[in-house]
Amino acid sequence: MSEKKRKRHEERPDGRPSKKIAAERPSQNIKVSVIEDGDEWVPVLASTPGLNISSNLSMKPYTKARQDASTPSLPIPELLLHSSAHPTLDFIAREESSNRSESHLKHYIGVYDPETGKLQLVQSRKLVIRSTLRSSEHDEKGSDSEKDAPTNLSARSNLGLAFGTKKSQKAIRALTANAIKASPTKSKSQTSGTGRALDPLASAVVSSMTQSTSSMPSREQMQADIDENKPIPKPNLAAETPAEVYPVEQLVGGTNVLRNMNVQELMDKVNAGETVQTKSLFVSRRLRAVVQSADVKTVRTLTYMLLLLEWQKGLKLGPRAAKKVPRDEEMGPLIEQYGSEVVRGVGRRFTDRGELNKWHSDNLITHICALALTIDNFETDMHDIREDLKLEAKDVQKYFKELGCAVTPPTEVERERLKITKGEGVGHRIARLRLPLVFPKIKGPMAGKKKKR
Repeated sequence: MSEKKRKRHEERPDGRPSKKIAAERPSQNIKVSVIEDGDEWVPVLASTPGLNISSNLSMKPYTKARQDASTPSLPIPELLLHSSAHPTLDFIAREESSNRSESHLKHYIGVYDPETGKLQLVQSRKLVIRSTLRSSEHDEKGSDSEKDAPTNLSARSNLGLAFGTKKSQKAIRALTANAIKASPTKSKSQTSGTGRALDPLASAVVSSMTQSTSSMPSREQMQADIDENKPIPKPNLAAETPAEVYPVEQLVGGTNVLRNMNVQELMDKVNAGETVQTKSLFVSRRLRAVVQSADVKTVRTLTYMLLLLEWQKGLKLGPRAAKKVPRDEEMGPLIEQYGSEVVRGVGRRFTDRGELNKWHSDNLITHICALALTIDNFETDMHDIREDLKLEAKDVQKYFKELGCAVTPPTEVERERLKITKGEGVGHRIARLRLPLVFPKIKGPMAGKKKKR
């Protein structure tokens, strides 16, 4: 028969048996004594929750009178231990109590002598060691090597770069890259107007800013450039009457254009009492009165305005949200009515190679608005133009204001002339071209912000 081998008892690596051995009891009675001599330098029991402190950490003791009367465990002064040996952290040990019951606990340390069988107990202090990040003043005063570091990072920034999130690390690097610190030892020539000296880097930056901003245009120059490039007819700022601000010949493109406008057939129909229908509300409401005035130049001006409105409605959408002029065969009715030379002249004036971007479209609309002012003796109701252009009221008001007009609600006399009620007058605005002209100005950074009261 085969005998089963017994398993050998496993031994621990340190040679001690895994089986627990009962502790040996002392052979003699232990005499316990308590030392109460009132010395303030008693042993310390220190706990380090959440910290891993080096065993060779040295701390300086400080005492002060105990102010908390609810902690009568030790009548001796309160003890505080402090260490600043760490490069970025301060360690402070002080008495703490998590609740009121622990404030009455007493802690003792015992020393046992097995030869004499005596156990001496002495009351000890219970301290808790905490760590705090060193203050920024210490960082600014720090060692010369830290001051001379190229990154100029404080201890708090170093900790943020080492243990912070990606977002905080990015913010610290951005602040460090953009920081320009003042040097305490600089000549008066490198001192700014506030009396603080600038280091060479700051001086170079300020110098470059001065050079770059010296060539910047002034506010008046910027306003002049904007006025020069606005999509409006060029106003005559030296005009003495409203009629001289935007001359008709300038609005239509020359005297020859007016001469080429054939209006005899139109005038004959109106004088004969025939009803003439047009595609413009503005023109239809004024055609009979203008023809009966026997002012041929005004009739031709009104006809040219009708051409611009019909030409604008016939535009097609082009590339990049622009508009383009249709081919000649698609513009046949306009060419037959007004003549090919006049229609092609409109395309040359208001397009760039047959296309209209936002600037060209605004330029066309402001010319139409200026013609409306001329026909209505420089005081026109914007309602009819708004209907013809299919625009919002605020947009039409903006075009007239760009021409230098003042826009106001109609007065009672004007409502009677327009044959509208007071309620209907809410949707009407009167644009007046008066001297001196008032053009919109560049808005400053605080424009549009209401003052808080």
